Amino acid sequence: MKTKNIIYVCLMLITTSAFSQEDSSGIYFTSADFENIKLSYAINCKTQKHKISADLIFRDKIVSVKHNDTVYTFSKDSVYAARYCDNSIVRFFNNQQFPLLNPAETILIYKVVSGSGHKGSPIVTKYYFSNGAKDSIRELTLHNLKNSFPENHKFHNLLDMQFKSDNELAEYDSFHKCYKVNQILKTSFE
Repeated sequence: MKTKNIIYVCLMLITTSAFSQEDSSGIYFTSADFENIKLSYAINCKTQKHKISADLIFRDKIVSVKHNDTVYTFSKDSVYAARYCDNSIVRFFNNQQFPLLNPAETILIYKVVSGSGHKGSPIVTKYYFSNGAKDSIRELTLHNLKNSFPENHKFHNLLDMQFKSDNELAEYDSFHKCYKVNQILKTSFE
């Protein structure tokens, strides 16, 4: 049990320090690139400019990068994620975009907002998650979280005690400065 705690703390320290780097933008081709903060077509946002476009009309399966006056295009299924100058990260999965909320945590949470909000079109916010960078993205539900950690019954019980519905799963713990599901996961290893 202590070994799991040590591993968890080490992973958190490594990812927290790595993702605290600011002022850079580029793309990650693989989950390993993302975990190792290895940006391709990278720039320093304070001194350089480029443009990453993933919302191209009529070309929704393409990511375009304008870098050093040259435009490069990639299929979305060959790019893991893009990091923008505002420090936001968007992961590409099944040709869709998933804005990442917490790149330094174990359970990665994504927030997808759709709808325009005008002319009767409602704005819909859905949350998704992955168990680390290599995992596939699934809807953030109690059932899916438990299935991601099938042997961690303490985690299951803590989730049931903390959350009454799926709508509460994206809550942020301001005291611990992480999302509650990650704090509960950490507690389950203690």
